[in-house]
Amino acid sequence: MLDLEPPDHTRIRRLVSKAFTPRTVERLRPYVHRLADDLVAGLVEAGGGDLLADVAEPLPVAVIAEMLGVPEADRAYLRPWSAAICGMYELNPSEETAASAVRASREFSAYLSELIAVRRERPGDDLISGLIAAHDEGDRLTEQEMISTAVLLLNAGHEATVNATVNGWWALFRNPGQLAALRADHSLIPSAIEELMRYDTPLQLFERWVLDDVEIAGTTIPRGSEIAMLFGSANHDPAVFADPARLDLTRRDNPHISFSAGIHYCIGAPLARIELAASMTALLERAPALTLAQEPRRKPNFVIRGLEGLIVEAG
Repeated sequence: MLDLEPPDHTRIRRLVSKAFTPRTVERLRPYVHRLADDLVAGLVEAGGGDLLADVAEPLPVAVIAEMLGVPEADRAYLRPWSAAICGMYELNPSEETAASAVRASREFSAYLSELIAVRRERPGDDLISGLIAAHDEGDRLTEQEMISTAVLLLNAGHEATVNATVNGWWALFRNPGQLAALRADHSLIPSAIEELMRYDTPLQLFERWVLDDVEIAGTTIPRGSEIAMLFGSANHDPAVFADPARLDLTRRDNPHISFSAGIHYCIGAPLARIELAASMTALLERAPALTLAQEPRRKPNFVIRGLEGLIVEAG
């Protein structure tokens, strides 16, 4: 879905939406909150640690595994597969990165083929079973379309939520007044999540190809051109956002495009918001005095914006 346009995109998204329903997402809410609470409890018990490795990464991967119906014994493979595949999203990846991505793609695709075969024989209450069953006037998803959808959900759901979490907490540590306001009033969590995603956008840019000559602001972009859409820049547009360089957790008019827009709006956005709210709630409640232990380093990326780690103290 990520790279397709209508009519192919319309067909696949319509079928996927029959399986990836609001009910599917809501059914996961208790699991997400329970898992977030357990992960944060472990961080607190240890007196702190790496917020990225200990909370931000394991949460979305486990949730996606639960949603897809991946058995517990196989879930350890998902994080390295996702990290390797996402390396190809960066500009000018090295040969080593490309080889690792191809290898991970083949391994994950082969695994999903086996899982789909099992679910055809023994359907369950999971997304893979839902994708198999999804139909519209006799039309169904092909096996490759199901595999591609599962890969997309893992990659997008993993990287976006991980980086939104650590970027968000790094922004809060740099803005102690806003962090204090959030600690004093947990009802700010929904608007805080939207503002933190705008303020430090997890996916800075995405590439698209121009299908027809188009004129934008007096400049003609010819068919076949490759463009980079700068989501991070758009989220700081002073024509749209008042005082865009200021972090304001009470910002109400916040039409950020961190989840994209239009026909490519992120199908997993509702689940991502549940995950972000669950981890933030658990951290605010269980680690009310959470502090930064050392200055983090940015990953040297152009596309996916994140940190190498975020070391915190929970004492």
